[in-house]
Amino acid sequence: MTLRRWLALSGVGAALLFAVSFFTGGGSPNDDASAAKVVSYFRDHRVATQVEALLAVIGAVLLVLFAIRLREFLRGDGSDGGLLPTAAFGGAVILATGVMLDSSVTYALVRSSRLGFAGSAQTLNVVSNGDFYPLFGGIAILLLASGITTVRRPALPRWLGWAAIVIGILSLAGPIGFIGALLAIIWLLVVAIIIFRKDRVAAGAQAGT
Repeated sequence: MTLRRWLALSGVGAALLFAVSFFTGGGSPNDDASAAKVVSYFRDHRVATQVEALLAVIGAVLLVLFAIRLREFLRGDGSDGGLLPTAAFGGAVILATGVMLDSSVTYALVRSSRLGFAGSAQTLNVVSNGDFYPLFGGIAILLLASGITTVRRPALPRWLGWAAIVIGILSLAGPIGFIGALLAIIWLLVVAIIIFRKDRVAAGAQAGT
C-alpha cells in the first residue's frame, strides 16, 4: 500500500511540475524570427529555459510512475482484460516521451545560441515551436482511454470520465489544443489526489484489521 500511495503521489508532482513549466514557459521567438533574435533571446533566458526543461523532464518521469498506478486502479478486477487501462498507460508513455523530446530540443537550442550557432538555433527554434504532436497525441490517448474506462466502470467519479473524453478530443482540436493540455494538467492533479486518498483509506482499513 505504501508503494501504491507513492506512485499516486507522483501524479500530483507531475501535474505541479507541468503547470510550472507550462505557465513559466512561452514568450520564445516565433518561427519567422531572425537568427539574431533567436540567439539573443535564448542567451538572455538561458538559465530559466534550462530550468523549465529540466522540470518538465522530472514531471515526465513522475507521470510514467503515476501511470503504473493509474493502470492498476482503472483495471480494478481486470474483468475487461485491462485493454483501455493499458492504452492509457501507453498514452502516458507517449506523452512523457514527447515532453523529453521537447526538452532535448530546447536544451540544444540554448546550447546553439550560447555557442553562437545562429543558423542551427533558428532551425531548432522552428522545431521547438512545432514538436507538440507527440504531446497532444499522448494526452488524447491517455485521457480518452481513461475517460472511456471510467464511464464504463466508474472506479473514479463518472464526471471525471466524461471530462477526460472531452479534454482528450479537445487536445486534438488544432490550434486550441493547448487549452486541452492545460485542462489535462488539472485533470491529472485531481485524479492523482483522488487515487492517493483512496489508497490512504484502504491502507488505514487494512491496518485496522
